[in-house]
Amino acid sequence: MTLSVAIPDTSLADCSGLREKTLKVGTIARALAVFRVDTVYIYTSGWLEDSDRRDPILLMRLLQYMDTPQYLRKRVFPHSPSLRYAGMLPPLRTRSHPLNEDNTLEVGEVRWGIQVRPGKIDIGLNELIRYPPTVSEKVPTLFRVEEVSPLHLSELEREDVERYWGFAVEQLQDLIRHLKDSIGVTRIAMSRNAPVYSHLEAGLKSTVSATGNVLVVFGGPHKGVSELFESEKSSLKNNIDFWVNVVPNQGTSSVRLEEAIFAGLALLNNSIGPLVARSGFY
Repeated sequence: MTLSVAIPDTSLADCSGLREKTLKVGTIARALAVFRVDTVYIYTSGWLEDSDRRDPILLMRLLQYMDTPQYLRKRVFPHSPSLRYAGMLPPLRTRSHPLNEDNTLEVGEVRWGIQVRPGKIDIGLNELIRYPPTVSEKVPTLFRVEEVSPLHLSELEREDVERYWGFAVEQLQDLIRHLKDSIGVTRIAMSRNAPVYSHLEAGLKSTVSATGNVLVVFGGPHKGVSELFESEKSSLKNNIDFWVNVVPNQGTSSVRLEEAIFAGLALLNNSIGPLVARSGFY
C-alpha cells in the first residue's frame, strides 16, 4: 500500500531566485506530507535549461532537508549556500518530527537517529544514546524502542512503520522505463486536457482497490507531461492507466505545479486515500 508522486527536474523553472525556489519547495513538501505521500520521484525531463541545471539537486536537497527531523538537520546537512533560506521553510510536523519537549521514550516508539561517534547515536533526546552496532554518520537510520529500561533499540525501514512517517526522495533518470516496470501500480497522469476526475472515479477506484499502489505523475511549470515527452508520447500513453484533470474550468490561465499537487492529491485523498496511504493523525 503506497502512494508515490513524480515531478520533473524542471519543477523550479518558473522561480527567479533561491528564495523563491526555497519557498516553492516548502509548499510542495507540505502537500506531500499532508496527503501522506511515501516517495517523491524527481524525473529527468530532457527540458532543463543550462541556467537551471542545478535545480534538481536543490529540489532534492531541500525536500530531504524538510523530511529530516529538526534535531538531526545540523548533523545531516552541513552549512551550505543552498540552505540560505531554509529558515523560511514551514515545519512538516509529521509523526517523524517530535516536538522539542518530547524527551521521553515509550516502548514501540520510532525515531530517526544518526551515529555521532562509535557506539553513540543521536535520536533527539537531551543526551546521546549508547548503541554498539555501527550505523551511518550521514544518512539517518530508523530505530524502534523495544525496551525502555534498560534501553533496547532495533533498526527498521520506513515502510515497516505502520503510520505515516514522511516521504523518501529519489531521482529517476527514465520515467517511462519506471512506468513500464511498475507492476501492480495504478499509474495516473495529471493533465488539463484529460477527462475530469468525476468521469473516471468509479473505474479508478476499482483499479486501485486491486493494486493498492498509486503513482501520480505531474508535469512542469511550462510543459505538461505529454509535452515533456512529445517524442515518446506513444510509449508514455501506453504506460499510463488514467489521465485526469483535477481542476476543470480553471479560473486562471495556468495552474502552478504546487497548486496542481495540492488539488490533485486532495481529490485523490478523498476518493482513494484509505486504499493507498497509511494512517495519519486524524
